[in-house]
Amino acid sequence: MSPDGSSLSASSMIALASETLSINGYRVVRDMTDMKKLRDQALLAEDSYSVISVVAFETWQQLEKDWAEAQADLVDLLARRLTRSAPKAWDGYLVLLCAGEPLDRLAVDRIERDTSRVRKIVATGAKLRTSADVARVLDLLLPLDLPGDISALEDVLDALPELMKTTLDRAKLKIVVDAFRNGEPPLERLHESGGGR
Repeated sequence: MSPDGSSLSASSMIALASETLSINGYRVVRDMTDMKKLRDQALLAEDSYSVISVVAFETWQQLEKDWAEAQADLVDLLARRLTRSAPKAWDGYLVLLCAGEPLDRLAVDRIERDTSRVRKIVATGAKLRTSADVARVLDLLLPLDLPGDISALEDVLDALPELMKTTLDRAKLKIVVDAFRNGEPPLERLHESGGGR
């Protein structure tokens, strides 16, 4: 965290992203000669399944002005280096990190929902105060930490009532889970039980 409690700097976010991705098996490239404009505030990371471009900005205005260029750089790189039939050609991710807060929260949603070229993850200001925050943003792209014996995993549906006990009524959740398991419409069963009110 910054000494004044504010968000991390752009260079700190890039360094933390590089460390997190490297630890999790990505090959990280900081030499961004392939990228046209944003090379000193960005990195590329690649594993067997995907290519990620992480770009950090100090202000929301910079992000809003330059994110499309960052996307174009990534798309151009994918087009030059991968054939259309390569699985990774369709698994490009643009992670946009910004120390500042957006002027309009809906602007973040608009960027993330634009999946016409690559998928995007946007994290800003208050969500980026610590190294753990950067790792949490990247968590969606990291390998799952599964036990060596997959059979050791309990049925997720069995675990839901306990996991959600502080959020949802356990009886209602059980109705939904049972309906799902039986191939029945969960919301319909919930309404029939009187629990959907």
